[in-house]
Amino acid sequence: MNVRRHLKKKGLTLQVTSLLDMFTIILVFLMVSFQAEDQEFILNPGVVLPSSDAKSPLKPAVNVAVTSKAVFVDGKQVYELTEENLGEIAQGVAIKPISEAVEIVLERLQEKEDIDEGVVVVQADKETPYPTLYAVLQSASAAGLYRYRLVVEKE
Repeated sequence: MNVRRHLKKKGLTLQVTSLLDMFTIILVFLMVSFQAEDQEFILNPGVVLPSSDAKSPLKPAVNVAVTSKAVFVDGKQVYELTEENLGEIAQGVAIKPISEAVEIVLERLQEKEDIDEGVVVVQADKETPYPTLYAVLQSASAAGLYRYRLVVEKE
């Protein structure tokens, strides 16, 4: 009887300390597991991008830039676009120097990061002719990259 009287006087209280500890652990877990969606990306100076309002995040990928004068893979010029090689481009087949450069960069990315499937990110000037872009994508697919993303400027 003594115990009942004591409980009635004091009343039941909620232990908030345990609850706060749990929320702190969840907060720390969420902060540690949060991953930023941006990727370091250097735009080639010879490219003027089209615009878009898409919000898809970038993932690690092989970067290919197509200017009016050359094709760059990971910032290095690998193929010059001249009047002489327009025939090769017009055929729409893989261009060997581009494919080889893409393969090298893909292998390097796979060693550094855990990439399941390869994606090529293409920076192409908005004035780039379709046959040139098609030949670059064919070259990337010959290197094993069948998925691509076209870089655009956010509106």
